[in-house]
Amino acid sequence: MKKFFFAIVIFFLCLLPIKAKELPVEVSADGVVLMNADTKQVIYEKNPDKKEILASLTKLMTAYTVIDNIKDLDKTVVIKTEDISNLWGYTIVGLQVGDKVTYRDLLYAALLKSGADAALALANHTSGNEEAFVKLMNKEAAKLGMVNSHFADSYGGDDQNVSTPREMALFLKTALANKDFKKIFGTDNYKMSNGLEAINYTNAIEIFHGLDTELLTGNKSGFTQPAGLLLASTATINGINYILIVCKSDINSYYSTAIIESHRIYNYVSTQKFIEKTLIPKGTILKTIKVVDGTTSEYVVNATEDIVATLLEEDSDKITYDYNITDTITKDNKAGDNLGYIDVLVDGNIIYTYNVYLNDDIYYEKESHTFIFIIIGLALIIIVLFSVNVLVKPQKKKK
Repeated sequence: MKKFFFAIVIFFLCLLPIKAKELPVEVSADGVVLMNADTKQVIYEKNPDKKEILASLTKLMTAYTVIDNIKDLDKTVVIKTEDISNLWGYTIVGLQVGDKVTYRDLLYAALLKSGADAALALANHTSGNEEAFVKLMNKEAAKLGMVNSHFADSYGGDDQNVSTPREMALFLKTALANKDFKKIFGTDNYKMSNGLEAINYTNAIEIFHGLDTELLTGNKSGFTQPAGLLLASTATINGINYILIVCKSDINSYYSTAIIESHRIYNYVSTQKFIEKTLIPKGTILKTIKVVDGTTSEYVVNATEDIVATLLEEDSDKITYDYNITDTITKDNKAGDNLGYIDVLVDGNIIYTYNVYLNDDIYYEKESHTFIFIIIGLALIIIVLFSVNVLVKPQKKKK
């Protein structure tokens, strides 16, 4: 019963998000997550798990889905009528029926210019039609564990394109691991095969507002009236890589609020002394667990990787650890099972949770005894049969 209760606790713990520090900067944005792009640790947050309308941030999943399912991004496709139809009111790159472009061209156009025509063309040419492509998008999201996300079209026009700042930050980390996605996300302008230019205008907005044009290493903006202004971006500050998701900022006359507020958050971070501290080195013994009826009496749990956290330098001496690892392992446990977790806290706030797993098969005495009995039994049967064959000689027939 105790083991069952512990398993239930672990299950629900895995579903619950880790509480990071509240965003210390005043912004109009409804949802914000600032994440360490290398460790996935959330540094600051505001309504991180609230579902938000994605608008053109939807095109990030469109691009990821295409890259994950098309082997040759330089393959040429011919633009059809259905690729550019019914897109009035949305940003378009200017594709025309009969244009010959590559998947790579369309990816740049979708992410840089936020071209709805490019996104729709990608959907049609990847899956045959947009409906099938949207199913593929949701399948990809499910594979990534995006349980609070849903996609309804390829370009972000439908208000049913939703996700949370936390899930979009985690998704973007995964997407940026692909070199093609990362290159496109970090590009400002691109000339397509048909002569059209795809330009990311975030840089122009930064210049207009006197913002640092070198700060963002990549970005994708979004906007609809219901969604407000959004920006997904990356930056490197004092050697630490960050992902920032800003959702539903107020709409101003220059449609620039999300960009301004992203800079405000990054600028605040630059004034703080953040460090990456190794909390528990790889190989550290975390706990020795009793094994019930096992061929070995104990199982030693080691850290399988360096446990690293991003924190303020002034907080480095305020770290405490809360160990919640099971006391026993039984025959019900299999390799891969979650054995518990370690919470890392600063001033009582959890900044990191490390899950502990059973990495090896455990053999138990009853199983080993049964195996031995089977071997002995087979050996006895073989000996008996051999003896009968040798001792009992067949009689010769009389003539």
